[in-house]
Amino acid sequence: MTRLLLVEDDAHIANGLKFNLELEGYEVSHASDGKQARTWLFDEKLNYDLILLDIMLPHYSGFDLCHALRKQKNYTPILILTARNFESDKIKGLRLGADDYLTKPFNLEELLTRIQVLLRRQEWHQQQEKLTTLSFGNVQIDFERFEVLQNGQAIKLTPLELKLIRVFAEQEGLVLSRDELLEQVWDIHDGSSPRTVDNFVMRLRKIFETDPAHPRHFHAIRGVGYKFTREQTAD
Repeated sequence: MTRLLLVEDDAHIANGLKFNLELEGYEVSHASDGKQARTWLFDEKLNYDLILLDIMLPHYSGFDLCHALRKQKNYTPILILTARNFESDKIKGLRLGADDYLTKPFNLEELLTRIQVLLRRQEWHQQQEKLTTLSFGNVQIDFERFEVLQNGQAIKLTPLELKLIRVFAEQEGLVLSRDELLEQVWDIHDGSSPRTVDNFVMRLRKIFETDPAHPRHFHAIRGVGYKFTREQTAD
């Protein structure tokens, strides 16, 4: 049975959500504050398939919990549920590693759909074997042999540049925050070097994009991070 952790301090909302989610066949644990949620989330005996997370919580905010989880390399899908309808909150949550964001009040059917999408995406990632080769545009990359061809000509990339491309390609189409990229590529967990990511992406654009100012593969998502697509799509 799919296990969800609902972190919500409003008892009325929590009881209604728990009831409806259990009707859909989910096993739901409810934490009423950030402290209780943190205890459960860092208990190695407890595992959840998805986390429904409010932002405004006693003891630890939803932002605090999200950051702490990602810092520990826990990539359980996180869907933020909040009454705060501020663009800055949405951007902050996504930057800290949340996967989706839903503003209260919301339609139950939309919530269920978003949960299904996140669970399906997580299952897909778990089933993927590590990417060994990649082709996009006029580029062919063999990650195992550290070989890169562009228009049939060999070009040289650094190990970190290749690792960044591999991380992008293994999560193709997904928006990755700078903090997520720093963690997955450079193993930096404090978000102290966001410009490092920008500089590396800029170099990849200069190498692989026909027009670096209008990229077709390495896309910037303003205020959030970057995503990669093999097919040529305009920003």
